Amino acid sequence: MRRSEVRIYRSRRPLKTALTVFFVLAAILLILAVAVFFGFRRYIVYTSEGVKLEIPWLQETSQTPEAEE
Repeated sequence: MRRSEVRIYRSRRPLKTALTVFFVLAAILLILAVAVFFGFRRYIVYTSEGVKLEIPWLQETSQTPEAEE
């Protein structure tokens, strides 16, 4: 039998599969973190008290009655 005709069964390697899944998830989380960081840069406010994140749609608006004219 020639060497090119020898068939070797290679089972799935669980460690290799687990590492591949881990690295793919880590890459996705890293890309997501960078996107969130650059997306929220415009909402970062530096004050004398420290750094704040002021997101407009999460701000509580005070409902003041409008003055009648």
